[in-house]
Amino acid sequence: MIPVSLLLLALAAPARPAPEAAEAPALERAIQAELGRAKSELKEDGYPPIYFAQLTVWDLADWDEWSVLGAPRAEATMRQRIALADVRVGSPALDNHPVSPRGDYLGTPIAMADDEFALRHALWRIFDDAYKNASADFLRKQAQLVSRGRADYDTDDLSAEPPTVSTSDAAPRAWSVERLRRLDAALGDPLRAAPWLLEAESHVGLRRLRTRLRGTDGLSVDKTDDWAKIEVEAVALSPDGLRETVSRDWHAREPEGLPSEGELRRAGRELVSNLAELRVAATTSPFSAPALLDPSAAAAIVYALGQSLSGEEQRNPNGAQTFRGRLGDRVLPETLTLVDDPTVDYFRGRPLFGAYERDDQGVAARRAPLIERGVLRGFLLSRYPVKGFPRSNGHGRAPLGQMPTGVPGNLFLTTSAPRPLAALLSALRDECRRQGKPYGLWVKNLRGWSQSTGGDQGSIRLLGDVYLIEAATGRALRVRDLDVVGTPLVMAESALAAGDDSQASDLDAGAPASVVTPSLLLSEAELQRSETKPERAPILPPPPWPTPTPGPAPSRRVDAAVVEVDRYSLSHREVPLESLDVEGMVAWRQTVTPEGLVVDVKVGAAGRESLRAAERRVAAAIAALVPGGVRKTVLFAPAAAAAYRARYDDGWPDVGPR
Repeated sequence: MIPVSLLLLALAAPARPAPEAAEAPALERAIQAELGRAKSELKEDGYPPIYFAQLTVWDLADWDEWSVLGAPRAEATMRQRIALADVRVGSPALDNHPVSPRGDYLGTPIAMADDEFALRHALWRIFDDAYKNASADFLRKQAQLVSRGRADYDTDDLSAEPPTVSTSDAAPRAWSVERLRRLDAALGDPLRAAPWLLEAESHVGLRRLRTRLRGTDGLSVDKTDDWAKIEVEAVALSPDGLRETVSRDWHAREPEGLPSEGELRRAGRELVSNLAELRVAATTSPFSAPALLDPSAAAAIVYALGQSLSGEEQRNPNGAQTFRGRLGDRVLPETLTLVDDPTVDYFRGRPLFGAYERDDQGVAARRAPLIERGVLRGFLLSRYPVKGFPRSNGHGRAPLGQMPTGVPGNLFLTTSAPRPLAALLSALRDECRRQGKPYGLWVKNLRGWSQSTGGDQGSIRLLGDVYLIEAATGRALRVRDLDVVGTPLVMAESALAAGDDSQASDLDAGAPASVVTPSLLLSEAELQRSETKPERAPILPPPPWPTPTPGPAPSRRVDAAVVEVDRYSLSHREVPLESLDVEGMVAWRQTVTPEGLVVDVKVGAAGRESLRAAERRVAAAIAALVPGGVRKTVLFAPAAAAAYRARYDDGWPDVGPR
């Protein structure tokens, strides 16, 4: 479900365009006064003085609308001003910068009014707290250095960068909240026409952000950044009671980058059609096999690699340090090259979400070569240096209210040997046959991903459309409730080939980013069951919609006193089971096995006689779909429904080839 911030709801106001951040000369006077006082006067006897400080002030204006089945359910506007001080004591060679990156929120709300006293009072407190924390952190860091010694990868704590002055404002963009409302309504139209959906929610949002960077070294940079986001998610229950979810989102840095109403209606219809197909797809046992990732799925792997190439990560004793000490080593196949270039605004006419001119430390964005023909060449650098790289390359960025670290902007993965999709699918089958695997995997249309963190390299879980590609015939069979899991570097190292179909994917993992990558053919990926649990279908059917589109209805709830679970083993691998809807059938699922398709059916009735009649109806329906070659076994003999629920709840007996 797309979350609604409690803060935004509390600040909800009558609909109006997201307001511009007002000019605030009092803010500039307050910043200069308190920044100067902090540098020259803020010192406690016996503690080190400040040698550098940077103040970041964000002015943001947000507008958001959330809708359910195309009907608005919440709208909110919010304006806020947030400040964060980065205070350094000691010297650039050794200061209070943490050895492990901080990912916590450190911002403080300050007055939005043009009130110099209120602003100075807030900044006075912010600098005071920051200095006290910096002094304590510096002394602890000195003590650790004495007790543990200096690590071989340690170097300075702050790079020397020429102070930048850039305070000209960009021309305001002509965003229209009314247009965003129309786009949200257009996206919701196809969802309203599919009442069989369990949930269907959309969200449109607009953020207008002005950032002021001021430093004791003369830094003075103003940045203006706008973006709009449209997202939609739809949920339906599969016949065996599992939630199936499809989603999509769009990002735009300028009004011209927004999709049209017609494009969103088509996308909504495709989403509903995709979900109707997904909910009746087969499932299978977890296994490992060669895999083809489309550009959207490959983008998650590439982005995770980019995160591992952060300069901070190379010096983080609590992190994976995946690439530490490997400069000049081959880390990817020699056909692959990875660079990050925030200065590129477009890819094939499409605006890139990760483009920017200056990072959040005021350093000009630059192209950063990372991996060249498979060999590690560099890192994403903020002003926290890495041994051998004493200067920032303009990648120090952070989510609002957090400290900057080296993070991706626009990542480009390219190949020296691009291959068309048909050749990649053929190579996938060849690799399956070479490994003796009956199926390969094809992962498309990524809707999300998650990555574990900690001292290891961190496994990644890809949530997308998964197809089994039969090695012998090349037929594609869609499966559900399965995710692809692996370690990003291991998966990238196993790349056998890359496509000629490079596409841009937008990601917002704190700082806006884009990843441009082709499809990737991997020698191995692991398929695991998704982390979902069965639930009961609604008791009543959904309310009618005047002109519903054809689609599968949720499983009928059967008020059963006795139940039975039967398994039908079919020699076929593709059966049109969408039409399997027989009186007395509580739920069904299909599973792909090397021998063919297995269909499990849960039958329920008020008594044993009616249960036998229902079982005969189900058997006849399956026989009509698959003439001959059907073998039936009983997984759960007729018994009281209460006894079944006590043992399995709404799940299935885990017996036989799952």
